Amino acid sequence: MVLRELVRKKINIIIKWIYKHNMMDFTSFQIYHNSKSDTLDVILHGGSSEGMEMSLIRKVYQLSVNQGHSVIAFNFPFAERGQDQSSGPELVEELGVLQKFLDFCDYKKYKKVRLISKSLGGIVASFYLDKLNKSLRSKFSIIILGYVTGSLRLKNFNGPITVIQGEKDKFGNIEVVKGDLKDVKSRQIRYFEIPKADHSYRDTETKEPVYEDKAMEIFSDLEEK
Repeated sequence: MVLRELVRKKINIIIKWIYKHNMMDFTSFQIYHNSKSDTLDVILHGGSSEGMEMSLIRKVYQLSVNQGHSVIAFNFPFAERGQDQSSGPELVEELGVLQKFLDFCDYKKYKKVRLISKSLGGIVASFYLDKLNKSLRSKFSIIILGYVTGSLRLKNFNGPITVIQGEKDKFGNIEVVKGDLKDVKSRQIRYFEIPKADHSYRDTETKEPVYEDKAMEIFSDLEEK
């Protein structure tokens, strides 16, 4: 099995990458490169020390690979340090490492870049798009798995936006999300709501992620729409 993995033409690797952002640090990432793909999927995890090892993130990664895209998932520095909190309200550290990984993937060569984000990852993605040069925005779309109302900066983004929200999400159901996005420039917004699911697609009583697969079913179907 190990040998078979080593000789695959399209390899999956997890390595440590050293980068500079105010000080030397490192963060883990996993990358899948498909030289024939015109789409790069960038997966941004939520505010948990689990980082890219979250069950949901692993499922998104594998589905993206199955769709034939180039894919990268990585830890934000706080997760790499075993922490659960971001670097601060302006997310300077998170935005810095996102840019470094986009550059690492040579993102400008792709026709489409999908920022697939969970919770805090959606906030980071929105901040990034808000500051991005207008000439580059046209290649980007954002998929938000658990929207944090009142925290995203998407007003000036006119690209595709997709939200997959739990009906029982503590930040509001899909109707609340629609209200939060009512003034954005984009006219390419898709909304999906999962009945009974909380912010992490769990049952509100048992806290088991029983609706995670439903979220992944919706995510997988996006490729066909």
